Amino acid sequence: MPAMSRLTLAIFAVFALGACDPIARVPSSPTAVVGTRAVILRSGQELLAEITDVADKLVTTELFVRGESVAEFNSYRGLYIVSGRETHYQYEVDFDETVLEQLFPLQVGNEVSFEGNTKNIDSGGSYDFWSNIQVVGEKTLPLSSGPRKVFVVDIITEHRSGARTKRKTNTVYFDPELAMVLKSVVHEDGYQNYWRVITVERPGEGSGRTPRQQPRSGTVII
Repeated sequence: MPAMSRLTLAIFAVFALGACDPIARVPSSPTAVVGTRAVILRSGQELLAEITDVADKLVTTELFVRGESVAEFNSYRGLYIVSGRETHYQYEVDFDETVLEQLFPLQVGNEVSFEGNTKNIDSGGSYDFWSNIQVVGEKTLPLSSGPRKVFVVDIITEHRSGARTKRKTNTVYFDPELAMVLKSVVHEDGYQNYWRVITVERPGEGSGRTPRQQPRSGTVII
């Protein structure tokens, strides 16, 4: 699987509630706002994410490096990725998406398990998987744009291809008001992959828009 897809399938992915506390409940539809931008930091390198569409419960996020689009993915409520594309690679996760509604409204202890199949649309290849998603905590993350309240969610995935099974654990820090993952820590086969959002800007906030050429460290592979 291409390196960038490890980010998009793990996440990030990967953007109100008015006067009420966003940690308390999540409405029937994502609260993501088209045009919201976030700068992601990994190993000193930066990547820009922008929400480009919200349709029913699917949030579309596009990733940019130096102003160039490098990937795009659709995530259920902004939390769990169900399809995406990268350079020379398109994928789709086939499962009963309605089972994810058992997690909402989010609260510590909510849990769901399901099986499905991930398809490589270009090659026609596919592999089966099993996932368990559990809300394990709440906390506040400090961002340069201001602190954000998040739910800590563990996503355990087992990929099956023939007789081989690979297990991955992705701990994500999910902001229900933005419908966005703000931090991700992946453990797989002794390998750890870590990234976090350092700033978020919604349309109309701040003195100016975060430019798409914001990332300044060259190509970012996460």
